[in-house]
Amino acid sequence: MAEKSLNTLPLSRVKTIMKSSPEVSSISQEALHLTGKATELFIQALAKFSYQQSSSKSSLQYKDLAEIVNSEDTLQFLHDIVPRKIKAKQYLKMLREQDEDD
Repeated sequence: MAEKSLNTLPLSRVKTIMKSSPEVSSISQEALHLTGKATELFIQALAKFSYQQSSSKSSLQYKDLAEIVNSEDTLQFLHDIVPRKIKAKQYLKMLREQDEDD
């Protein structure tokens, strides 16, 4: 079996993301493969959990992912990346209220 078939994420992209950190100078092949595989497994688990909690069992939508990310403490690190969608009108209202508080 070829090594490339073990990962479904493109390892070149994983490596680019890893190298974007200023603390990372070099990445071994083993670390690259393990990080890629761990990322795949995390994405699968997140999607499965979101689907289980979803009200619609025919498809998984962004709002399902956003709801899980914003309701689970263990996924707090993703809050800025997967926010709940709000309408511009609601956002502007929040900004006005924040300005009034300051």
